[in-house]
Amino acid sequence: MSHTRRTSPTHFSRIARRLDYETGMGYQKALSAVQDKADQFMQQGPRLDGAGCDMALRMLLRQDLEFWGPGIGAHMWPQIYHPVSMTLLHSGLCQEAIDAAERARDQGQPEPCGSEYDPSYLAAAGVDPLDYEGTADDHWDDEPEEIDPALLEAIDEPDRWKRHVLAQGVRARFRLPAAHLLPPAARQELLGLAPGESAVRLEQLIVERPAAAEAYVWRADLALADAREHGSGRKRGALMEARRWYECGLAVAEVPLHFPMYGGSFDTGPVLLWREESNRPLLRSLYGLALVAHRQKRWNTAEMILMRLLYLDPDDEQQAGTLLKEVRAAAGIVQPGEDGRGGSGRGEGAGA
Repeated sequence: MSHTRRTSPTHFSRIARRLDYETGMGYQKALSAVQDKADQFMQQGPRLDGAGCDMALRMLLRQDLEFWGPGIGAHMWPQIYHPVSMTLLHSGLCQEAIDAAERARDQGQPEPCGSEYDPSYLAAAGVDPLDYEGTADDHWDDEPEEIDPALLEAIDEPDRWKRHVLAQGVRARFRLPAAHLLPPAARQELLGLAPGESAVRLEQLIVERPAAAEAYVWRADLALADAREHGSGRKRGALMEARRWYECGLAVAEVPLHFPMYGGSFDTGPVLLWREESNRPLLRSLYGLALVAHRQKRWNTAEMILMRLLYLDPDDEQQAGTLLKEVRAAAGIVQPGEDGRGGSGRGEGAGA
């Protein structure tokens, strides 16, 4: 017991720091949240290894879990799209954007479009579907079977989302309301402006067209470009500005998704493909927000957002799957050792 008491505070502090970094909730509040779940975490052993700490963080972030191997956690494919704007912390600006868009009352509803989305092209490309039936927890009270580690699938399988898409089968395609888009004349005007002038004009357009999520995305893109062009001091502030604008665009674009058309096919697995122009503000917001989280080393948040994005747009014309590989590599997703046990995970200072 003394061994547990001596080692657990160190690991709890590490988890709390990472939780604070992902959410911005403050270290003391994060540490309190970790301590409230201490008994659950310590069931994984008196010394939490890298895999255990990662699992603990995912539990605290209320991320879905899928076990790919002993002590390894990763995201489970969503069974329904849950708006990201309902799970992330927002600035006051973001809430103002949501309120303004709802007051505008010109959003409309998602509309079915074209034929259903058929992912069978993935099978033709050599992708194997996941066996949901074989992994169902029908015998949860049975004794766990011993599994030969050599038979386990690769723990870090960045393209696993394609297998989920294939297993899910045919889904309905939708397009979001055209109110999310800027008028063509406004886009042309913005292309002729310098970055500073463009930022001012975009903020005017946001006031004039509060449901135009595309205006927020353009504004966020300007901030992200600013972050790329400046040193670390300016970069941090520019990334935070980009994050706020992307969050606003995402929240506005997701307003029609908060209360889906129950009884129809939308609430059982919508597909919002890039080829439908009115879907792009939402898809661009998700990608931009994930990219910002990646650059801020908030890798759990980045992974969560990218999985939601790939759920909506499996054709992945933005190459979110490529970014997901970069995020997992940067995060140091735990790999099993030669003996089948999880190796070391993210470093002590990850996300700090």
